[in-house]
Amino acid sequence: MLKLINVFDMKFENVCEYYNSFVVNKDLNNFAINVVKEGKEEYFKWIINKGEEIYYLVDSSNENYIIGYGSIEDSEIIDYHKDYLNTGNIGYVIRPNERGKGYGTKILELLLLKCEENGMSEVCVSCGKGNIPSQKIILKHNGIFEKEFYDDFEGDGLKYWIKLKPKFSNKIRRLLKMNSCK
Repeated sequence: MLKLINVFDMKFENVCEYYNSFVVNKDLNNFAINVVKEGKEEYFKWIINKGEEIYYLVDSSNENYIIGYGSIEDSEIIDYHKDYLNTGNIGYVIRPNERGKGYGTKILELLLLKCEENGMSEVCVSCGKGNIPSQKIILKHNGIFEKEFYDDFEGDGLKYWIKLKPKFSNKIRRLLKMNSCK
């Protein structure tokens, strides 16, 4: 069974092994690779400063082997994504040797569930214009195309929005109902 493990619950040596599976300048953000090489303390400082929820996709039969990485930016900046950013507030990357096995679809599904649990009603997801597998994954999750863009860091890209059904506790539902009656 596939599941997400919070970055702070993952052994650092497993994180290092995951990032070492990528080819610099080809598969992944070089900055992430370099921060991991600086050591555990620098890596966790970087994670804390990112202000994102970070998860690793693993199979419960081997939680030491990371299949993929996913991140969720805070829902409070969603308007900033709408107005100014081309990047998504959800990101995910699958280990190169594990691509094409359905893991991208699964990690996005699990990240979307986390967003719903956090009360988010929509998320922004972007991908490279030439990244057909990621485009298919986003569309499979009902991604609504917004625009093409060019970014100095990402290059040519595509921006999508995915509507969610946020899950609220009974207490939050009562508060929302009370506020709508005013």
